Amino acid sequence: MSLTVETPEIQDIDPMELVENCLDIAGWEYQRDEEDHSLQCIAQTRWGDMGGMFASRREPPALHFSITLDIKPKSERQAQISQLVMMANERLWLGHFDYWIDEGVILYRHALPLLDRVEPEAGEVRAILAAGLDAVNMFVPAFNFVIWAGKTPREAMEAALFETTGEA
Repeated sequence: MSLTVETPEIQDIDPMELVENCLDIAGWEYQRDEEDHSLQCIAQTRWGDMGGMFASRREPPALHFSITLDIKPKSERQAQISQLVMMANERLWLGHFDYWIDEGVILYRHALPLLDRVEPEAGEVRAILAAGLDAVNMFVPAFNFVIWAGKTPREAMEAALFETTGEA
């Protein structure tokens, strides 16, 4: 059984143009790279501007999105950060967090497979933008609680997910 998927080459359609259109509508700043395979954008989160990136690949055909969290993990907290990443990922419907220990980077990622098609739907792009912002807005405080306040992952998660009812 082969998993090789042959897709027709369609040169006229550029999935990054659809991404640019969605970013324009959302009001995100962006800049495309010189080779037209990726673009950098600014994700305006509740916790400040963070770097985002869309990248398109042909094999396997996919569109990748990531937001790099503007957080500087302390190396002595690696185990706690890794545990918090797993706990946060249990609560995400779309995408996931990664912790790249060697680079000291925490990021949100999501990929859209494009098998048998040349570009995603606009709704899919808007959905991953919204999911990324929601995840970052919800969990950045938890990462900061672990990194800077020395909280356990469970304490940080409980504090980040605490919701009040009503209005003050």
